[in-house]
Amino acid sequence: MCQKKDKKFQKTQAKPPLRPLIVGMKHYGFVLCLFLAGCALQDGGGPLVLEFPPLPAAWTDLLGPPRWLVRYHAEGAGEGYVESDGAAELPLSPSVVSPVLAWPYWPGLEPGDFRPAGGILPFDAHPSAGASDRMVLSWQGGVDAWFYLALDALGSGDLRQGRNFNWPNFRALFSDPAVPQEVRNDPWRVDWEAVAAQTVGSGFRKQLLKAGETSRLRIPVYPGPWIAPSPFAPPLLFNDGTGVFEVQDGFEVQAWYSAVGILHCAGTSWLLLPWE
Repeated sequence: MCQKKDKKFQKTQAKPPLRPLIVGMKHYGFVLCLFLAGCALQDGGGPLVLEFPPLPAAWTDLLGPPRWLVRYHAEGAGEGYVESDGAAELPLSPSVVSPVLAWPYWPGLEPGDFRPAGGILPFDAHPSAGASDRMVLSWQGGVDAWFYLALDALGSGDLRQGRNFNWPNFRALFSDPAVPQEVRNDPWRVDWEAVAAQTVGSGFRKQLLKAGETSRLRIPVYPGPWIAPSPFAPPLLFNDGTGVFEVQDGFEVQAWYSAVGILHCAGTSWLLLPWE
């Protein structure tokens, strides 16, 4: 499945912070180039068996089973990538400190088109005596690992880098009624790079967790379902021939996927590209 290209849609929604190895993007006219490096790095332990989370049912119904691109960045072991069709191991022990991100992708779609699952070592490790150690990835863990890397991208060895953050308390915030319901429903509504900048600059506080503003865009479309790249977003169904899409301000292009094609929205403009 490949989509047509249009110069008007040459930028896409927030992509994985895979610096410096991802140097381009394919979706909406970009070419994504992956340099797999460091996969043979060892930290003296491992292998660590990954358990991927189940996909949202609407994703599976539309796209089928995915492949996964996994990124780790462990202290003392460096950065590495692993590609998998559902069974993967990392050359890490469960005691290392590392964010792990896992992007699902499909033919015609690239890693980064959909939001990642993930986790943070050692918090998501499950050591096992006499059997392989496991790391259980989750969709919430993808948010955590993304924020971890956003902190590290801005930090310079200070206490506000990811390795020094209180991740158990951070995760508990998503069941805290003091956090806006929109954020608890879908943490990807937050601009995590902006939150990281404020955290590095003046410290973290839960008041930073705010959903971005959205605008409603009415578009004559196929009834659906239409799926968004966030695993937390429910599929959209429309019965009257017109869809109402909540387009988040601040992203130049956002996408929804259906059986008839991919809908790209930017501001008040939209483009529906059929699958090829």
